[in-house]
Amino acid sequence: MKTKKDFLRVAVHTPLRRTFDYLPNKETELKILKPGIRVSIPFGKQRNASGVIISINSKSEYPYHKLKKINYVIDESPVIDSKHLDLLIWASTYYHHPIGEVIHNALPTLLRKNDNTNKYEDFFWSLSEKNSISNAGSIKISAIQKEIIKHLKETGEPINDLELKKIFPSAKRSLISLEKNGLVRKETKGNVKIKKNNTKENITLNEYQDTAINKILASINSNCVYLLDGLTGSGKTEVYMTVMENVIESGNQCLVLLPEIGLTPQLIQRFKNRFDVQIGIQHSGLSNIERLKHWQDSKSGKAKIILGTRSAIWTPLKNPGIYIIDEEHDLSYKQQSGFQYSARDLLVVRAKKDNVSAILGSATPSLETIFNANKNRYSHLILPKRAGAARQPKFRLLDIRGKKMHGPLSYILIEEIKKHLKEKNQVLLFLNRRGYSTYLYCHNCGWKAECERCEIPFTYHKSKNNLKCHQCGSSKKNIKCCPLCELELLRLGHGTEQIEEVLSKQFPNSNIARIDRDTTRKRNSMNNYLEKVNTGEIDILVGTQMITKGHHFPNVTLTAIIDADRGLFSTDFRASERLAQLFMQVSGRTGRGKKEGTVIVQTYNPDHPLFHTLIKHGYNHLSKSLLKERKSSLLPPYSHMAFLRVEAHNINQVKYFIKNAGMHLNKFSKNTLQLFGPIPALIEKHSGRFRYQLIIQASNRKNLHAHMDKWLQKLETMKGSKTVRWSLDIDPQDMS
Repeated sequence: MKTKKDFLRVAVHTPLRRTFDYLPNKETELKILKPGIRVSIPFGKQRNASGVIISINSKSEYPYHKLKKINYVIDESPVIDSKHLDLLIWASTYYHHPIGEVIHNALPTLLRKNDNTNKYEDFFWSLSEKNSISNAGSIKISAIQKEIIKHLKETGEPINDLELKKIFPSAKRSLISLEKNGLVRKETKGNVKIKKNNTKENITLNEYQDTAINKILASINSNCVYLLDGLTGSGKTEVYMTVMENVIESGNQCLVLLPEIGLTPQLIQRFKNRFDVQIGIQHSGLSNIERLKHWQDSKSGKAKIILGTRSAIWTPLKNPGIYIIDEEHDLSYKQQSGFQYSARDLLVVRAKKDNVSAILGSATPSLETIFNANKNRYSHLILPKRAGAARQPKFRLLDIRGKKMHGPLSYILIEEIKKHLKEKNQVLLFLNRRGYSTYLYCHNCGWKAECERCEIPFTYHKSKNNLKCHQCGSSKKNIKCCPLCELELLRLGHGTEQIEEVLSKQFPNSNIARIDRDTTRKRNSMNNYLEKVNTGEIDILVGTQMITKGHHFPNVTLTAIIDADRGLFSTDFRASERLAQLFMQVSGRTGRGKKEGTVIVQTYNPDHPLFHTLIKHGYNHLSKSLLKERKSSLLPPYSHMAFLRVEAHNINQVKYFIKNAGMHLNKFSKNTLQLFGPIPALIEKHSGRFRYQLIIQASNRKNLHAHMDKWLQKLETMKGSKTVRWSLDIDPQDMS
């Protein structure tokens, strides 16, 4: 009797753009083998690699006797269900990225190995009934054990093991000892009752919020995409939450994506206070075990709400009910290296595949999203006024040409700050540049301190008295004199450190806080700063882009944009859009309470039309103007782009490879695509590597993608491919 042959098509974490066929090692395993299950396989020199079954087929393109058998099956059931696997395969095809690497990116770190860590039991610690420090008797208790007991008493409820070990990192042995002595007990999640601090705010929705909520709920059980276009402070989050309440009541789950700097502890706590359900969190600050725990709770349906940054788009949901992405325009939703996907675009695709609705929220929507709304692909919901008693701030363009300055701050701005502080209000100053001075320059011979690896100026950091490259991260000791002519160097440009110094001299009795990447490296430091702002301990807040997203500062009545001109004259065609978005987001931090807010914009270009359009007519009016410009230039969203990026230490190798790559693409496409370049990247050198790019443009997506696979196969075998690094970026968002 002839037996049926079954071939396992397996995706492996490798840059090779293909899957690999294997044979089952036992006939009895065929019953449990399913797509989405991980298997251990011999692969190349690795005896025990990990792969994921993509499909089970009756035919293979390779001879039966040449195929290897799998070592063993890792999982009892698929770690990736069929719908989720379909999304991953779609993403691999659309972004022309190896399926093995796509799946590798989508799995938690602990599931990328070839062992069964898929089973994770959550447990909690609490005090035993007999416990108290006084009646511990002859039991010897260490200082850390006393602290643990004290913390459990003060909390008054069981604490998750992972949370407790965050507070007491070396608590493992102490907890085991306390448990052995009967002073604490360990319980699994099912046996624990946690007190919920549900404090639903008594909020009255305005007519625009009501209309938006009703429209979304009317089609909640079908696939509709909504652009929730609301001013900063217009109550978009309240719309999300009201919709989510209905979704959760029906037994379904909610996925909410937030920008990397928008997922703050305050926002997480706001969700926890509002919803009496389990919430899963996904972001880079979690440990591998924490990420796996939240991933499993989402997959099983235990977690009803999943909050996360870009990578949370890959979190599996058992019962998806709504997909939400806040600040949909934010650049952090696009992965800029490796597998270069857009979480926003994937959220829309995923919603369609799962037949659920999606909400794209923003005060400054991307032009692509506005374009889709104009084409009626998305339903456009507008929140035109701020929620509650908050009013739109007043704008003031401050022409600083020829004006007296205290460093980067004008005398006029200093006087305005004095007025607002005198009225017991808070002030926010924004500059998207860290450090003290942007470069050191010799006025005599023209020498400047540059990073040798990137050929861009070093930034001087006064707090550490060093020079740092903000591109590659390299640093060196500060130098005061020119190495060529030995004259003293000039410090030009300014950063947040210099603003902080000027303010400290002008306002010695005010509490000043600087929030940037340099001051928030320690765990919980950002949270501590924000708490101090909200409790009124901080009078003046100085910061970079970190303070512009999603933060609610009701006592800030003056916001100053220190250098508004950056981006006005960039060669990036998206620069005006990004500048306008940043302008409005920063402005949105002021006047969010009962008091009216003021925004002062320091500029050397007070007559620039972008500023006047934004201030007089708002972002939506400007977006119409920018879309007209894009249409006349046939730029996205009126065309579709891809970038081929090539880099190497040897610039000639880069030029040779990218020039030949362009010739081959023209040949394959028969000149139906527009090619621009090769051109140097905006930052031509990075970490010692020269970077060039080829811009590929087509009138529609079909033309853009038609020849990519064949072309990429050619690039892999083309002369010079081993001496350079190259990558393809579909729908690129960053020209640098």
